[in-house]
Amino acid sequence: MLDPNGPLPPAVYWRRRVVAIAAVLLAVALVAWGAVLLVSGSTPQPQAAPPAAPVAIAADEPPPQCPDEAVRVVAEVARPEFRAGDKVPMSIVITNAGDRPCVRDTNRMLRELTVTSQAGKHVWSSNDCYAESTNEQPLLQPGQSVRNDVEWSGLTSTPDCGPDQAKATEGLYRLVARLASLNSAPVEFRLTP
Repeated sequence: MLDPNGPLPPAVYWRRRVVAIAAVLLAVALVAWGAVLLVSGSTPQPQAAPPAAPVAIAADEPPPQCPDEAVRVVAEVARPEFRAGDKVPMSIVITNAGDRPCVRDTNRMLRELTVTSQAGKHVWSSNDCYAESTNEQPLLQPGQSVRNDVEWSGLTSTPDCGPDQAKATEGLYRLVARLASLNSAPVEFRLTP
């Protein structure tokens, strides 16, 4: 086998053997390389899990409504004393006392400022003779407030919008703010002669 026999010169047979051996070695190398690629390519590589999304409100989702327990309603009067017949500036302040942003319906018909006498008799309300509804639903961040200012003329009013409006007399009065079923603590002020 090592000694070439045949009609051709021995160099031709040696060249053929070298080419055949090189072809076999190349084929073996290609098969081994393909096997390595096949094994490494077909085995699924572990992938890092995507990071957990933070719990948040999606941009296209409306924020939740503020629950009653997260809403604080406060009545405010500009000063503790006014002269009877003077206009009295007062406000209702609605605050998100919760720890999350939320929306609260503060429609004009849901909020009210009511003045009563010391004995609890109805004197005036911001909703007497008022029937206009509004669409007010502010987004309140934690601790954020909305304020609605009203000026009481100092005249009495009735829920049925009666024509008899008299000037409130001197004395001690209480102001209470209301948003739907939520009421503020009463704030006292005095009308003087």
